[in-house]
Amino acid sequence: MARLHLVGGNKGGVGKSLTCRSLVEFCLAYTLTFVLAECDRETPDVARTYRSSVETILAYFTEDPTQRSKADRLFSSAIESLVIANLPANVHEALRAWFIEDGLYELGQEHDVSFCHWYVTNGGYDSVKFFSKTLHDLGEWMPHVLVRNWGLCDNWTHVNEDEEIQDAIREYQVSVIDLPKFPYAERNFVEAHQLTLTDALAHQSLSLVSRQRIKNFMRDVFAGIERTGLFNHAESAQLPKSPK
Repeated sequence: MARLHLVGGNKGGVGKSLTCRSLVEFCLAYTLTFVLAECDRETPDVARTYRSSVETILAYFTEDPTQRSKADRLFSSAIESLVIANLPANVHEALRAWFIEDGLYELGQEHDVSFCHWYVTNGGYDSVKFFSKTLHDLGEWMPHVLVRNWGLCDNWTHVNEDEEIQDAIREYQVSVIDLPKFPYAERNFVEAHQLTLTDALAHQSLSLVSRQRIKNFMRDVFAGIERTGLFNHAESAQLPKSPK
């Protein structure tokens, strides 16, 4: 079971926030004790949505070595609890410096803190190729999950046939999961009203069919998260029921 879950992808607009929200909802469904860390100063949308229902902290990454301690709260929180961190775009170099140069892996061994990087991709060339760099820099130190966003790409043949990527996936034993397509109308409603996915299931302004679409999304994304084996829980999660 990983203690510090880093949700990134290096590029903006690939689905990091939705993936992070999905992990938060998964933990809530399983009643896991956790902390949500918002690391995106420009668009702290996940923290805004869950601040009234989840313990939230702020932590920031910077390439300025004199300011690297701004991320340290992630580790100190992970000593006490599971942490899900919503990373901003273009954070890789700052994350790598914090983790490698400051010896976070060694510190994690001393304090029983393990790490996991959920790398979200939209299937674009730059996004996919940068995953190789991410694995080269951090794959030795923490497990990686490649999250394929089907809402932005519905054909992954180019990734499946990319020998460099597939060799790296095998070498670093990467788990590959799918972020299902979240229907536009329902996602737009959820974002406009800053709703948690669970709250959306009970929102009377949404039709029964809309609420079922959200429930289907949660069921499918939960199944992918479950398959990674990166969370320790006892029984199957029960999704909140949509009211009749």
